[in-house]
Amino acid sequence: MITRVTLIAIAGCIVLSSEAQDVVTLKSAVVALSAQPELRAEFEEGLVHKARELQYNAVPSYDLVPDVTDVDDRDFIKRMLTNGVGAVLMVRPASVGPDASLESVKEAVSPTVYANMRAFARELSRSGEDDILAVVHLAIYLISIDGAELIGSGAVWLDEPSPSREEAIERLQNLIVANVNGVRPAIREHLGLAPLE
Repeated sequence: MITRVTLIAIAGCIVLSSEAQDVVTLKSAVVALSAQPELRAEFEEGLVHKARELQYNAVPSYDLVPDVTDVDDRDFIKRMLTNGVGAVLMVRPASVGPDASLESVKEAVSPTVYANMRAFARELSRSGEDDILAVVHLAIYLISIDGAELIGSGAVWLDEPSPSREEAIERLQNLIVANVNGVRPAIREHLGLAPLE
């Protein structure tokens, strides 16, 4: 079974390196936007576990902010900063089921990223864009006292059925982590940091 991914232009959950070559991590929170608290917790915990295996300093957000409605909300920003969080990976189911389409994230990503996603889907999916079963929107924010700064946005999607809900979630989590990890060099360049060795 094949899953598809498109890389975000610039993304978060960053590992920083000081001049003394000591690795310092920027604490990042994973926010899964879901109306179901159990699903949110499960998805965030799984994603955080996978990110930590790749040396990210990631934490789930569900116990920091039980109800997230807006990443730029002052209370949300305050809670993130109070807990030492400097970046947020926001994950939002955009389209699920037989009518799922990349169109569901068209307004949430740049025209270039959207065009790249469509081209990627046409090139690698057996029936082009017509076999997408689930689309998840990703957005990366840097968090500061000035608010949340969007530094990248994109999407991952599944284009073949999974034997179980758990396997579908696992595949999406793997795609998300691979996506963020793949743009690590661009993140560091965006922040003016030297490449990791």
